Amino acid sequence: MSIAFQQPGVWWAGAVIGLPIAIHLLSRARRSPIRFPTVRFLEPTRLSAVSRSRIQDWPLLVLRVAIFLLAVAALAGPIIVTPLREAAWRARVARAVVLEDRTAAPDDELRSAAAGAVFARARLRDAVADAVRWLEQQSPTMRELVVMSAFRRGSTDAADFAAVPAQIGVRLIRTGEGSAVRTREISRLTWRDGRPARTLEQLVLTPTSTEVRELNAEPLEPPIRIVATPAEQPAADAALRAVLHRGLRLPPAGLLDRIEVDWPGSVDRLAEVLEARLAASRDSWEPETLTDDELAAIAREPAPEGRLVPVDTGDRQMAWALVVALLIAEGFLRRGAAWT
Repeated sequence: MSIAFQQPGVWWAGAVIGLPIAIHLLSRARRSPIRFPTVRFLEPTRLSAVSRSRIQDWPLLVLRVAIFLLAVAALAGPIIVTPLREAAWRARVARAVVLEDRTAAPDDELRSAAAGAVFARARLRDAVADAVRWLEQQSPTMRELVVMSAFRRGSTDAADFAAVPAQIGVRLIRTGEGSAVRTREISRLTWRDGRPARTLEQLVLTPTSTEVRELNAEPLEPPIRIVATPAEQPAADAALRAVLHRGLRLPPAGLLDRIEVDWPGSVDRLAEVLEARLAASRDSWEPETLTDDELAAIAREPAPEGRLVPVDTGDRQMAWALVVALLIAEGFLRRGAAWT
């Protein structure tokens, strides 16, 4: 067991410990007058000087010094440190709850924290930044960021938590599921009515089926030119038409510039060359929400900061109560010394 102080600098006041000693030495005891009926029969004597060359009333002096030191200790904010209290302080957690799903109930998370707050913004990243700023101002030993969300892909990713300091824990609670129906628009370069055309298709994926809907189609000037010898040019043009009949996936930005490629000698090889030049992303059909493995890669346990933050649970009030009790005892002791 030990004692910690919230304002240890107050102990510099202990340098004036000589103050109660000086008060004790300079104070004069009250003398009680004794009435005599006559002084005629008393022989006159010379007055002698009396000096207090030694400390008298040691108990009173010790009590006054103890009162002074205990008052200084009370001003410094004493906290008694015990193993049980240390364990309780280490378990203290400041918890910031970020709500993306406004219907989620954060009460249980806040109830179990020593300090807690709720944050919600239009963008999850902004709410996380607000929560981190609040956590950095808290004093408990551990800090934790709790995010309650459906974690829909596109609205949440690991980059939202890149600025969270390493000592702050991150816990992710899934509060809902993504939509069971997902849609995606895909642009393709095809061959329609004897000429190239760009079509816009919508893919609709449900748990039991996949549907492709063509939204529109517009003719284009030939955007691809195959460079070949005059003898090979007819075969190269026929191969290009065959590739376009299959359809070429276009990047999201579309086909911005004309493409020229050398004739590779076959239809399949030409298709590979054109797909590499267009560099369109494939349909990976990722889940609508982040997977449990992706969430586990973001989450982490809160790390103790290596220092305890003692919390006053009434120790200072007890010290002041003891000061008052000693002052009362000093009054009784001083009054008794005056009558002796």
